[in-house]
Amino acid sequence: MRAGEDHIIEIGAVRVRRGVEEGRFSALIDPGMRLPGFITELTGITDADLDGAPQLGTVLPRFLEFASGAVWVAHNAPFDIGFLRASCGQLGIAWPAPTVVDTLQLARRLLDRKRTGSFRLGDLARYVGAEVTPNHRALDDAAATVDVLHHLIERLAGHSVETVGDLEHFSPDVDPRLREKKALIADAPHAPGVYVFRGASGDPLYIGTAVDLRRRLLQYFTGADPRRRMVEMVMLAESVDVAECAHGMEAEVREARMLASARPPYNRQRKEPGQGWYLNPPTKKGGPKVSRVAGGEDVIGPFRTRNAAQATKDTLDLDAGNFGEVADELRAGGADLIARLVDDVSAAADAGRYRRAAFLRDITADLILALDRRQRLGALASIPQLQAAFPDGRGGWNLAVVRHGRLAAAGRSPRGANAAHVAGLLADSAETVIAGEGPYLGANQHELQVVHNWLLRDDVRIGPSDSPWTSPAAGAGRWREWAAAAVAARKS
Repeated sequence: MRAGEDHIIEIGAVRVRRGVEEGRFSALIDPGMRLPGFITELTGITDADLDGAPQLGTVLPRFLEFASGAVWVAHNAPFDIGFLRASCGQLGIAWPAPTVVDTLQLARRLLDRKRTGSFRLGDLARYVGAEVTPNHRALDDAAATVDVLHHLIERLAGHSVETVGDLEHFSPDVDPRLREKKALIADAPHAPGVYVFRGASGDPLYIGTAVDLRRRLLQYFTGADPRRRMVEMVMLAESVDVAECAHGMEAEVREARMLASARPPYNRQRKEPGQGWYLNPPTKKGGPKVSRVAGGEDVIGPFRTRNAAQATKDTLDLDAGNFGEVADELRAGGADLIARLVDDVSAAADAGRYRRAAFLRDITADLILALDRRQRLGALASIPQLQAAFPDGRGGWNLAVVRHGRLAAAGRSPRGANAAHVAGLLADSAETVIAGEGPYLGANQHELQVVHNWLLRDDVRIGPSDSPWTSPAAGAGRWREWAAAAVAARKS
C-alpha cells in the first residue's frame, strides 16, 4: 500500500503520560469506495461497517487535536506517518511535524530475534505479555504498542537514555565516550540553524545545517550517523557552536559563507566551495590561460575541473585571435556553437571513430554544464533585488530578500500576520549589496547555487523583483538534457 494513493479507513490511538493512560481515540472512515477483499480478510472491517462513517476530512482534524503536543509512537512508524502526512497534504491541513518514536527500530536494537520470533507487532506483544492482542484494528494495535514501548523503555535502564531525542536515536553499540560528549550540545535549541564543531584550538572541524538543531546534533552522539570520519570528528571536538536562523534557506547560505572562509577538514566535499576553473582571455604575455581566478567578465567557465577547462581550450582551438569572438558567442547564448560541437560528435560516431566521438562528447557536455551554470547563476546575480516566500509548515511564511544573488535578509511572517507588510519591512532593513566584478558580480558561486536551488523549489513564491529573472533563449539550457545523457554515458 502507498501513501497518497491508498486510503485510510481507521485511526486509533491511546494517549499515555508517565505510564498512565489518559484517553483513547478511535474512528472508522468512509474511503468513498468499496473495500478490496484482502483488506476485509485482514482487518475484519466490511463495507457495511463503513456505511455512514465520517470521511477523512472530518476525522483527521479531530485526531490531530487529540494527539497535539504529544510524542507519536508507532510500530513501523514510517508507514503510518507517511499516510497521515500525505492525507494532511491532500486536505490542505498543516502537518504538525511531531516527534516520532518507532518501536520497530527500537526493538531491533534492544531485543534478540531468536527470543521474540520476529519483530512483528504480534510477536512482540506476545513476548512482552501485552494485555491486548494486535489484530490489525487500529485501536487494539495502538494499545499493544503501548505495552511494547513500556517494555523497551525498561530494557533501556543503564543506557543513559534520558530524553525523547535519546530514545529516537538510541543504539546499544555506541562508544560510551561518544555519549559523554553529548554535554556539548546541552543548550542546542529546537530551531533551524548552523552548527560548528570546534577542536581544542577553537578551529572549526565540521560545519553543518539542520532544520532542527537539537535533533540533528543528537544523532552525532548516539551512533545514528554511521560515517567513521564523523565519529572521529566528534571525539576530537571540544565545543559546539550553534547559530539559529529564520529558516532553512538562511541556514544553508550561512553554511556556504562559513565553508568558504573556514574550510574545515571534515567537510571533505566542500573544501573548495564556490570555486571553479576558468579560461581567461589572452594577455600581452601569452594566450588564453586556465586559472582558478576569473579575470573579468570575458572568461569562459567555470568548469568543475582543470582538465575540463584545458580540453575545451584545445578542442575550440582558442588563441589570441579567436578567444574574444568565441567568448562573445558564448555570452550571447552559445547554442549555435554547441550545436556544431554536437554535430561533430555525431559525425565521429557515424564514421566509426567511437573513441573520438566519446572524447568530443565528454568535452561538449562539460562545456554545456559550465555555460548553463554560468548563465543561470549569472542571471540571478544580475538582479538588484527580488523577494521570495515559502510556507513555514505552521500556517505562516518564511521570507527572504535576495540582492545580486546574495541573501540580504531573512525572516518569518507568523500565521495571521500580513505577510506582504512584514516582507516590506524586511526589505527596508536588508543588507546593502554592491555588485562587484567577474561573471557573478562578486558573489560566491556556492552561495549563489544555494539561493538558486531554493528559489526554484515548487513551494517558493517569487515576489517583487527589480528586473526579470531570465536566461538566454538560445542558451546552453536547451542542451541540458543532452549533457545529462552524456554524463550518464561517461559514468557507465
